[in-house]
Amino acid sequence: MTAVTKSRRIRYNVSGEEMSGEDGQELLGRLRRGDKDALHALYCACQPRLFSYLLRLSGRREVAQDLCSEVWCRAAGKLDTLRPDSRLLPWLFVIGRNLFVSHCRWRSRDEHYLNELGRLHVGAEPPADPPAAALRSEREAALEAALARLPSIHREAVVLVVVEGLTREEAAEVAGISVIALRQRLSRGLKTLKKILAEEGSADRGGKDE
Repeated sequence: MTAVTKSRRIRYNVSGEEMSGEDGQELLGRLRRGDKDALHALYCACQPRLFSYLLRLSGRREVAQDLCSEVWCRAAGKLDTLRPDSRLLPWLFVIGRNLFVSHCRWRSRDEHYLNELGRLHVGAEPPADPPAAALRSEREAALEAALARLPSIHREAVVLVVVEGLTREEAAEVAGISVIALRQRLSRGLKTLKKILAEEGSADRGGKDE
């Protein structure tokens, strides 16, 4: 192994301090200058620790993998925010933790909206009772109209998950995006959809009162 190769390796002990290899300040300086080789060296050194941390936070391997991918994307765009005294592993952990918190918030909000919209599921069997069937038909029409008003990327996410019943992972695969991106689109789509339906419901009630 050459001296140059050795100089680009970095390892951490359990406290996150550098054990040996390239001087931490030198690596930090290269990262702050946007050196892609330095970012790759950081990835090789920290990815196992980062994945382990996010796996323990989320309890799900696929979620940890998605979060890790997003962490590195965010990190690549935040290199200019590094300070001369930044500690790299904790810096990555902060990005990862913030993403995990957002993931939990989206998941909780999505489940709330999905439960509320479940009664409007277009794919469900219509009730046999004529008045109930008419009411369901009216709700389905309202949902279709509201869906048509969503931005296309948000509408696709809502249709795949709410209407077609795919899991978020399956929907992300269909859309050709990451699961995290799918969750973002779904969350925004559901929030907008609920707002549209609420506005249309208020307008209908106002028209009947006149």
